[in-house]
Amino acid sequence: MTPANLVTPVREEDVIVRPMTTADVGAIIDLQMAFLEGSIVTRLGKPFLAAFHHAALGHPSTRAFVATDADGKLGGFAVASVDVAAFNSHTKRRVLWPLVQALLTPRGMRLMWRFARSLVEPDPEPYMPAELLLLVVDARYRRRGLGQQLLAAIEQAFARDGVSRYRVAVRSQLAVARAFYLATGFEAEQELFVLGRPMTYLIKRVAR
Repeated sequence: MTPANLVTPVREEDVIVRPMTTADVGAIIDLQMAFLEGSIVTRLGKPFLAAFHHAALGHPSTRAFVATDADGKLGGFAVASVDVAAFNSHTKRRVLWPLVQALLTPRGMRLMWRFARSLVEPDPEPYMPAELLLLVVDARYRRRGLGQQLLAAIEQAFARDGVSRYRVAVRSQLAVARAFYLATGFEAEQELFVLGRPMTYLIKRVAR
């Protein structure tokens, strides 16, 4: 498998798409909290998100990129995995304590039942190793092709790894997000409840 940090940065129309590093985590969390609409996980707060992103960057299956302008300002990011089962096993151990701490806060306690319910919620079938886990774009940069450039970087990495298709999950009520994925070649696959709310799963074939 080709490590994400060996993928050549791409520059298009003054946007630079490059591999994510730990130095990006602070700006990524700020962007995620400001613009990831409908995310229950984001409500767990910055310490939990920091633990997640550092754990993600520490796993060899992760393919992660950021998009910046020519001055280095973050406009978006994407995180994916070529082996989501191994990724989840790795990250869950490393975010368990930050998750417990977040759920013990007054705000977190209102979410506790959702995480308890997730223990009995089904996973999507059939199992698909490759998954796009996060794609977040600053609202001020939307409709400028930045999301498509991040997807292209992920798919280039997937193609190097021999991935033929991958899955993404999006909250069912987010019509704009679902429309974006459908417009970029995804096909709706199934809907399941995740953390007590409906989630739409979509799949896409990777061009070779």
